[in-house]
Amino acid sequence: MNEKVKTTLWVLGYTFLAGTLLAVFSVLTEIYKYIFSLLAIYIGIRFFRRFETLGLRITFFVLGIFFYFLVAVIFAMVAFIRDNPLPAAG
Repeated sequence: MNEKVKTTLWVLGYTFLAGTLLAVFSVLTEIYKYIFSLLAIYIGIRFFRRFETLGLRITFFVLGIFFYFLVAVIFAMVAFIRDNPLPAAG
């Protein structure tokens, strides 16, 4: 596989995982939500050890925030649909 494609897939994987973990952290209210925060920090540390260029690190932050908002909006949509079912037809 081409090295650029491989790096892109790794960056997308790391950022999606970090963004999702942060979104789950922001949704939960129980004490175990801090596990997701620690896992997101661990993912960030792993990423920074693997990729040392400034451009990839900036991309990690930008895409991590993007995926955080995307997953948070999806969680909000699911909660809204669950709490407000469609009225029965007829």
